[in-house]
Amino acid sequence: MFKNQKGFTLLEVLLVITLLGVILAITVPNIGIGSQKVNEELCASSRLIIEAAIEQYKFVKKVSEFDVNNLGLEKNEDFIDYLVKEGYLKNKITCPNGGTYLYEDGKVQCEECKK
Repeated sequence: MFKNQKGFTLLEVLLVITLLGVILAITVPNIGIGSQKVNEELCASSRLIIEAAIEQYKFVKKVSEFDVNNLGLEKNEDFIDYLVKEGYLKNKITCPNGGTYLYEDGKVQCEECKK
């Protein structure tokens, strides 16, 4: 056919595709790990914001303890809605991993992140 036609051989094309596959196989899992770490950091920051709102509540109400049981809530996790309703939080804060925040032993904990 055309003897002077320039281009890549089938072997060269397969080699490039294989190398791209190896590079993707290495980088894609690392991207997932990075986003998981970011979500864990966001969850930790959210817990700190909620704890600051609780400290503000204790200061304003002049109480030493934040007792979820005395707030008249049906469930422990409803305390965030209570803080929003009372104006200590601007919006309801949720865990980026889909976990539920609970107030136990004087700390805000996340069921999903186990912290």
